[in-house]
Amino acid sequence: MKKTIIYSCLLAVSAILISCGTTKEVQSTPDSYVAEGETLPAIEENADVAAEPQQAKKAKKKKNAIEDFFTFGNKDDYIIYDNTTVFAKEITGMKEKNAKMAIRYDNYMAGFGSYNSGLFYFVQFDKENRQILAKAIESYLSDFENKRLQRKGKHTERAYGKINYRIDWGTISSSTPNNGQGEGYCGYEFHKGSPYFVISNYPFENNYYERSGGAANRESASLQYYFTRSQLKQLTDLLAEDVITKHIAENDYEFAAGPATIDEY
Repeated sequence: MKKTIIYSCLLAVSAILISCGTTKEVQSTPDSYVAEGETLPAIEENADVAAEPQQAKKAKKKKNAIEDFFTFGNKDDYIIYDNTTVFAKEITGMKEKNAKMAIRYDNYMAGFGSYNSGLFYFVQFDKENRQILAKAIESYLSDFENKRLQRKGKHTERAYGKINYRIDWGTISSSTPNNGQGEGYCGYEFHKGSPYFVISNYPFENNYYERSGGAANRESASLQYYFTRSQLKQLTDLLAEDVITKHIAENDYEFAAGPATIDEY
């Protein structure tokens, strides 16, 4: 009963937090796309074509009294090292969301965290699946440039194959006790005439469900994350192995020091 009351309080607080700025004013213009033979009115190109995306500011750790009180203590689980944005579909349409770049301390999975479907989700990839993601993004950008994207193609959201990742989620970014790992897809989707790269998955089983005493959901939501070319280029840069290794070394003494040597006698 006590756990249920606490969880209900968390949901109420999360509603307040989500309404206070989790969706930013859209700054990334959707990509325009005209296939061969099409004569569509030109849409003003986004800054992702005309210029390099503006460098994201370093994430600063700021204490929030409400977050500190209603938290399950994940603040020591991640290295939060930069900011970016992603798109997500809402009832009112496609919305751009602020996102945090994060690296797990325990296994060095890396990815991004943002609000989606009313909760905060961290999406994390191991090294092998970061490479799969990079190849999928490369294929999408090539298809975009060479006008191979299909507006009415079937299952284009799976065009670039399967990818495995972990998700952690909760009411706020510092409280994400729910977690699951599974298989998603990389592909693309058109929305109002503009193409977006998509990472998506069906619900993942929640490994935290039993520990929650039934207060949490058994599964995650079905998730879809949408990216313009500008966002993809920034995401690729921020998930580069040299960037991840640098931040791990700066924040993890044991990693920076290297493996311990064996004593000889």
